[in-house]
Amino acid sequence: MNAAAPSCLASDALARRLRELVGDERNVQVDFLLHLEEFDRRRAWAEAGYDSLWTYCQRALHLREGPAGRRIGAMRVLRRFPGLEPALRDGRLCLSTVTVLGPLLTPANVDGLVERAAYLTKAEVEHLAASLQPRTAPKDGVRKLPVRSVAANAPALTLAPPGRCERTAAPPTEPERTDRPPVEGTLPVMSGDQGDTISQMLDLDVPDARPEHRAELRPLSSDRWSLRVTLDAPAKADLDALPTLTSHSTAGDLAAVLREAVRCALVKHGKRKGAAAVTARAASRRNPDATSPAQAATPEQASVSPRPADDVPAPAARRGIPASVRREVWKRDGGCCAWVGPDGRRCGSGWKLQFDHILPVARGGDSTTDNLRLTCATHNRLHAEQDFGRDHMAKFGATVTHPGMSGQTGNEGAVAASELSRSSAARPSRST
Repeated sequence: MNAAAPSCLASDALARRLRELVGDERNVQVDFLLHLEEFDRRRAWAEAGYDSLWTYCQRALHLREGPAGRRIGAMRVLRRFPGLEPALRDGRLCLSTVTVLGPLLTPANVDGLVERAAYLTKAEVEHLAASLQPRTAPKDGVRKLPVRSVAANAPALTLAPPGRCERTAAPPTEPERTDRPPVEGTLPVMSGDQGDTISQMLDLDVPDARPEHRAELRPLSSDRWSLRVTLDAPAKADLDALPTLTSHSTAGDLAAVLREAVRCALVKHGKRKGAAAVTARAASRRNPDATSPAQAATPEQASVSPRPADDVPAPAARRGIPASVRREVWKRDGGCCAWVGPDGRRCGSGWKLQFDHILPVARGGDSTTDNLRLTCATHNRLHAEQDFGRDHMAKFGATVTHPGMSGQTGNEGAVAASELSRSSAARPSRST
């Protein structure tokens, strides 16, 4: 029998071994974050054939959404504040607590907040964060979210006409007891003024910023989902107008209205991207001599017939991709990124797909089926960096973000810059 097996150890030796192992685990975890930070800084996940670090962690490292999100979030906080490394190694902070503290940390308050949050549980750290930056408790039903001063006068959010979307009252809950003794190491619930007082007592500089609300789609049954999404004032106004415009087919039902809007968007953008075939009516309008949509969509027919409306080139400085070619490329590549990594694995992402010229237009490449492929925004930019250099592409903005991670905002400028540089140093391309 192995003398080092846990069953062979005395209780005190087993306790010492556990302390050693948990210390080793923390060290390995911090080393992982440091390696992940360098991997992300180099954007090596794109070179490996993945559209984002989020996707790489799930597909290559086989981390689930929760562990991947915690590690990426903690890595980004550690990138901003490298001084948090000792606190992570000795257990004062963990992945979850450092992520909770991330939005509150500034160079002026980092030491004070780490001292206050040392060895606290995630719930206690969330309590600390709420005390320093009070939040309004959510209520059942549709409500207007608190916004910054620039939109403070926005009208209340109403998603459906009166009588069509009724809110079911939530069951009564037991009121919170106030006679319980406070748990050691936790902070009492405080109002906004009291939270400000705590900040002044601790001499902490807490930024006045609220985390962005993320859309949620949760399953209710095998074929039903609940959608929670945040809208700004213009989007809300558009949504208010839709029930009237679609009342003959949707009867003002919000779910039916949203479905109709999604179907219309799929048809519109599907045709633009080439994912949807042109209808017979559109084909006859574009090419009166064509006897079928298939004939109107062939490259041969397009070469001898009047140019379709969406193929009309802008000024001579721009070079477009014929709609028939876009449809053919989309069908050939299956509507997903065709980039292949060094190991032969195809990316397959459908996020912000672009038509990428294999031989750049600026170097004589044509907008033909053989010279085009579908790529995600990440690999479109990577290809541009390989053609023109990373330093040149860095002039056009930051890298593209991914919807899988909360708190991120996509950088459309980076996508446009990729095609701008690939088509010409001074003119944009219609292939974006």
